[in-house]
Amino acid sequence: MVQIDRDMLMSGFIQPIPDLSPVIPSVDEMPSVDPEVSPYETNIISFYKTWDTFGAFSNFSPHPIHMPDENGDYFTWPTVEHYYQAHKFIGVDDPQAREIVQEIKLAKSPEEAARIGRTRQREFQELVRPDWDSIKIEVMYRATKRKFSTYSHLTDMLLSTAGSVLVEASPHDLFWGGGREGEGMNYLGRLLMQLRSEILGTIQTAVEVGEPA
Repeated sequence: MVQIDRDMLMSGFIQPIPDLSPVIPSVDEMPSVDPEVSPYETNIISFYKTWDTFGAFSNFSPHPIHMPDENGDYFTWPTVEHYYQAHKFIGVDDPQAREIVQEIKLAKSPEEAARIGRTRQREFQELVRPDWDSIKIEVMYRATKRKFSTYSHLTDMLLSTAGSVLVEASPHDLFWGGGREGEGMNYLGRLLMQLRSEILGTIQTAVEVGEPA
């Protein structure tokens, strides 16, 4: 088994799924918006459980987000996980798919939302939106960006990690997490680094033109 080292996690050496956005910055691009990042000597910050030091980076953190639902109406999703799981079925023209969305929206915890979404996905694959694999990164990014833009203390926490590689330390999820031995693709960590780079780039631009950051 090939392990993914620190440089690969940061640089996006593992190529993103084709035609998905946002584009993860390369090893050359990252320092241009975050000068503190070194592609060769870098610190790794792991997060997983919501009670960890950086647990607020988790999709399960108790930070509601106000975003459109399946009808285009704004709805307060209890967590990013609720939003993500529901979008597996949003847009599918089937009464049962709509029922699943409602079930996820009303889930009492992110753990329950995740369980419902994953279970229904296995049981009713025909109800999962056909473009799910091609849009799930964008769905996650959209929700994560809204979360950090809504809660300024989370933005401050994210910026405090400048220069470090962020890794979701899930031992089981090899897509969003880093895996037990670094074998995962760590897409959640990479999206957070992308968001951090964008914020740092915005702040840098504001300072350069003499505007308040």
